Amino acid sequence: MSIININGIDLELDLLDADVMEKYQNLNAEIAEKIKEPTQYQGISTADGMRKQCRYIEEFFDKLFGEGTAQRLFGGGNNLGVRAEAFAKVSAASGDAMGELTSISDKYGVGRIQNREQRRLQQHSEKKRRHK
Repeated sequence: MSIININGIDLELDLLDADVMEKYQNLNAEIAEKIKEPTQYQGISTADGMRKQCRYIEEFFDKLFGEGTAQRLFGGGNNLGVRAEAFAKVSAASGDAMGELTSISDKYGVGRIQNREQRRLQQHSEKKRRHK
């Protein structure tokens, strides 16, 4: 479980829980798709485009951490930079979790068990050769 501090507020995010990771990945893909959709920005000002992106990030936080989280984190306003930094912190936590999963997999995964079995077989065959 990770504690992510955003704007002085601690949020718990357990990305080693498969259900939480799935929710995070789905929301991450959803927000990326929404922000990248080019037609929504046609005919509106840059400021209005930024406001849209603020709402998408707020929606991401409310869906991931619970309703009202965005209000607690960001209050009012439309500062895209603050929201983007907060989003980046959650993304960094995801990268950390993936690294931890890799470490766990290396330590306890099937490959390790097979290697141990192979070592035992090799030791056993070496003992047989010595006794001949």
